[in-house]
Amino acid sequence: MTATGLADAFAPDDRDVLRTLFDTIIPADEETVGGWDGGVARLLDEHLQDFMSWALSPLRHALADLEKAGFCDTASSHTARERLLAELPEQTLGALLRIAYEGYYAGTSAPAGWTTTGFTPVPPGVSPLDPDPALTIRPEHVRPHYDVIVVGAGAGGVVAARELAAAGRDVLLVERGANHRNSELRGNHLQGKRAELYQVTAGAGQGDLRILEQPDGTTTTLTGSGSGQAYGLNAMTVGGGTRLWQGMAWRFYPEDFKMASTYGVPAESTLADWPFGYDELATYYDQVEQQLGVSGDATSPMAARTPRTGPYPMPALPDDMARARFGQAAARLGWDTSPIPFAINSVPRDGRAACVRCAQCVGHACPVDAKNGTQNTFLPRALATGNCSLLTDTRATQITHDGHGRATGVRLVTRHQDTSLSSELQVTADVVVVATGAIETPRLLLASGLGNEWVGRNHHSHGIAMASALGGPHVKSTDGPGHSVATVRFVHGQQKVWGGGVMFDLPAPYPLLKAQVGQFASPPVRLGHAHKAWMRDSRVFPGALSMVQEIPHATARVGLDPQRTDALGMPVARLAGTPHSASVEAAQYMADRCREWVEELGGESIFTMAVPGAPQGAEHSAGTARLGADPRTSACDPTGLLWNTANVYVADASLHPTNGGFNPALTVMANAMRVAQLMPETRR
Repeated sequence: MTATGLADAFAPDDRDVLRTLFDTIIPADEETVGGWDGGVARLLDEHLQDFMSWALSPLRHALADLEKAGFCDTASSHTARERLLAELPEQTLGALLRIAYEGYYAGTSAPAGWTTTGFTPVPPGVSPLDPDPALTIRPEHVRPHYDVIVVGAGAGGVVAARELAAAGRDVLLVERGANHRNSELRGNHLQGKRAELYQVTAGAGQGDLRILEQPDGTTTTLTGSGSGQAYGLNAMTVGGGTRLWQGMAWRFYPEDFKMASTYGVPAESTLADWPFGYDELATYYDQVEQQLGVSGDATSPMAARTPRTGPYPMPALPDDMARARFGQAAARLGWDTSPIPFAINSVPRDGRAACVRCAQCVGHACPVDAKNGTQNTFLPRALATGNCSLLTDTRATQITHDGHGRATGVRLVTRHQDTSLSSELQVTADVVVVATGAIETPRLLLASGLGNEWVGRNHHSHGIAMASALGGPHVKSTDGPGHSVATVRFVHGQQKVWGGGVMFDLPAPYPLLKAQVGQFASPPVRLGHAHKAWMRDSRVFPGALSMVQEIPHATARVGLDPQRTDALGMPVARLAGTPHSASVEAAQYMADRCREWVEELGGESIFTMAVPGAPQGAEHSAGTARLGADPRTSACDPTGLLWNTANVYVADASLHPTNGGFNPALTVMANAMRVAQLMPETRR
């Protein structure tokens, strides 16, 4: 029988032991309650039957071991109980700490640990807004034919839909995710997209699998539910990643469009130049920044290397402690710094408020709707034309075609609102635009039998380099948006290490991550009064992060698994590849630069990390339908038209031959606008 709650799973005496156990890990004090009443009991009671079911086994093992040790003996002091916990097998103790931390510092809403750490998700006096989501159509109202079907309502798809609708084309915009309210996408630190621990609200859903082929031929199953081997921070909701992103809105640099010409093509890579340069995309960058709403400083060293026709639509977000401290340290090293350009309102704009500096900007929907994504900018304008219809909770399983390169429509499976029922729709169209991300786009094209041998190849993302201190001076507050200051000193710098990447300050950790990091402090602070005091009193220590240009490996690809299918019968994506040695070199180089910055800030007990790529896929995945001038080396032509087709376009990061040393969302939107504006359907 499956446990449905604490009372069903544990006898009263056992629940008393569990209370003592978790109040030993996180004890009560004069200010806040202990672990059990502070969130652990609630989390277990509400979710033992689903995503916390894994906790049953370690809890029962712990109860048996602690009973033998006399854990609840009335003569046992708190110190003695801490010692008994520390003597448990490491696997059991680790599981207990995980349960305690997740319940007390994350929970599914406002656990007591937020008070302990001073974490305030929404500033005092701010009343969160919950604007109505975009108006959708019901499946029964879908017409049999549209001028254009756009598959994917994320960064690229919404921009393309808006351009086509504004040109008078009749557009059906299809999104597999739900039409979430903002309130559903903030405040949950276990199922939110950033933590991605359990049944992610804006995730793919249970049962959606991907297969990762390891270099030795073995495979790993990746899940979209957040548990086990999750497959990246891709947000599946209206607005896609721009709904929950940090909002960093960078332009690629001119050199990013000619990586092969600048650095040469290393062996075992598919590195190639874009078929056009920065100048071609500059006008679209200008348009997207204005229509999306970006705040920044056009006179900064960062912006000086990306020629533009005017200032950002809004001034940069205000200076803060981090910008001052990191900037001073960088100056001592001889590095310039700049405010980060954000798609966040620094002043009221378009009827929406300015940023209130909430502490959970990263990975959560904005409480005042000041963070700009396609869902609150391009999409309302597309719908306002009267030429665009949005259909959510719907998956495209096949692009139908005549067998000679002309698409005739899309086969859709849609879930009916307020029911678990689904139905299949066959909708015809003159043009199909695919914008479902660099994993799902090639999957759909391959499952439909469309494109050439380059569909699915050239998969790459970004390397991640990081340095973080566990001690040192207080360098930033927990106020949002999380990041503040950047240096581009090592973006195509003098060292010429494969393009390098932008480097910026790490955000203050959310309480759950802070608790996890505390286990690596010196000495470790895993449990008891010492743990709680460290959580309450420790500061935000220095940390730096870099987005590192990844060199695509010749083996990196997205294909179809020959055996596994999803619930709709569509083959699941099969990913393969390994990071290129050039990416390993670049990531390590940037990790060293991150460490250099943190050391200059006074950081102590510094650890570094260099991750050269993400063969399993990630939120920055790119390149799997790259554009180029030659069908022998690319999947799409320079306009985004899929080679060997007459009317199938791609409008997402799949088009990127390379992905720059920056977060790519602004480039995705600019190129999607370019693709849409160059279509004959928008020019006639």
